[in-house]
Amino acid sequence: MAAGRPSKPWRLVMPSPDGPVYSPQSSEAAARAAVESEKTTTTAARIVVQRWQDGQWSEWLRWVRNGNAWRAE
Repeated sequence: MAAGRPSKPWRLVMPSPDGPVYSPQSSEAAARAAVESEKTTTTAARIVVQRWQDGQWSEWLRWVRNGNAWRAE
């Protein structure tokens, strides 16, 4: 059975010792704003933005910490 489209088709994924932490977002703009907020507070080394497309989650953008700075990949 194919999964239906989630109500929030964007999400941030951050690694954690207990498993990935997901932060659902309603739009690309909301996801971008959430990334900016997370970059100032998270201890994670990366933040992955995923979007729901063609019935599955796929990576859209990855931010990687480089010292005190972040770079998009």
